Amino acid sequence: MVVIAIFATLILVRAFDARKMPALQPWHTEIPGQEFTRSDLTDDFGFEQYLQLEDRLFAELAGYMLDPDDLQGHSPLSRYVVGGSQNPAIHERNWNRSFEITPESPRGGALLIHGLSDSPYSMRSLARLLAGQGFYVLGLRVPGHGTVPAGLLEVSWKDWTAAVKVAARHVQQQIPASQPLVILGYSNGGALAVQHTLESLDDEAYRPPDRLVLLSPAIGITAFARAARWDKMYSFIPYFEKSKWLDIQPEYDPYKYNSFTKNAGAQEWDLTRTIQARLAKLHKSGRIGELPPILTFQSVVDDTVVPAALLNRLYNLLEDQGSEVVIFDVNHFVNLKGFFAGDAARWCRTILQSSSLNYRVTAITNREDKTRDVKVMTKPPRSDSPVEQPLDLEWPQQVFSLAHVSMPFPPDDPLYGLEPGTSMEFGVPIGTLAPRGERHVLRISASQLIRLRCNPFYDYMARRIVEAVGGEPDGT
Repeated sequence: MVVIAIFATLILVRAFDARKMPALQPWHTEIPGQEFTRSDLTDDFGFEQYLQLEDRLFAELAGYMLDPDDLQGHSPLSRYVVGGSQNPAIHERNWNRSFEITPESPRGGALLIHGLSDSPYSMRSLARLLAGQGFYVLGLRVPGHGTVPAGLLEVSWKDWTAAVKVAARHVQQQIPASQPLVILGYSNGGALAVQHTLESLDDEAYRPPDRLVLLSPAIGITAFARAARWDKMYSFIPYFEKSKWLDIQPEYDPYKYNSFTKNAGAQEWDLTRTIQARLAKLHKSGRIGELPPILTFQSVVDDTVVPAALLNRLYNLLEDQGSEVVIFDVNHFVNLKGFFAGDAARWCRTILQSSSLNYRVTAITNREDKTRDVKVMTKPPRSDSPVEQPLDLEWPQQVFSLAHVSMPFPPDDPLYGLEPGTSMEFGVPIGTLAPRGERHVLRISASQLIRLRCNPFYDYMARRIVEAVGGEPDGT
């Protein structure tokens, strides 16, 4: 009874704390009605039908938009301002939507899957990279994404996997069986890529990919995500409606929700647990060798996924089948190193010291602590020591590590880059924001501003992806 009383007290405290968050807006409370769900997946439901449903879904956004002459207290930088600088609809293509790139004579097919609360925009640069190598590319908008944060209030991970099946089947149909099939997934998209691959091993309707490319994949996340579903005990009460949310923020990012639902975290937790159980079963049955080669890029520090789970739950189960993990170390030169919480680089050192691994390990780290220049340390499977070679790249000034949200974006990304290009213009290029002033003045939190939004080593990553899919570094 004491334990129950303590538990109930903690739940109530969290419920009342949630009421202190900012006011909910229509994009937090009103769920679009035209979203794809797993019930739509039938043998005759194709990607064309998915796009038609998406047309109707995006037509619903008109009901959420703000009049620029009557903002009702909202920032003019909201993504929901009609004609506003952060409104993705002002550009020729809305990268919140699913897209296809079809070369004249495709030599392979690639399915690209974005992350949680994200959108197909995060796959934009990599899609163009693969299309330049002659691949037919499909960038999928995963259900619940690209519209309003409320889209993630009731979505299920099974809706996500059903959508991946629709997209994967379509990619298969665009290429002959003799051409390579690649699935590239970022964050939760990486988890969905692995889940679909595991399912395809037992379903003749789907062709297993010939190569998996994963960026910061959600193979393991913190157990806190599982606890997020406790809100269902009371969040149905209007007084505690905010308890459905982990965070409520202004929506100034055109291609990523800043507000985050507890349901989204709980669904990702369920997905990762399902993947881990399937991988363990496949390993126990002796079928783990049926997985395709996997190339993964992961930072040693990641506030969204658990990097160690990538090895413990996936890579350490693999046979010697040509897989590789590329690890981005922290910046050992930066003058902020003395502020690090713990030894952030220990995980990287431990991996490089192991001689029993069945996969290749590559680490990007400083050539020495007194320079921002970096080197590549590569250790083949079951090797005792890595081979070093310099890399013609360096850490940018004042950048102490990569971030989970930075991995798929090049430094010249027009929105998230440190040196944004001009392919699109935004009122606020988020990647360059570094404001200084008094606390509690800005509408947005400092934690959002400090997070790196692009990958300074994107060129290296892009070259390795091209090599993995059998392309040429300079194009087809």
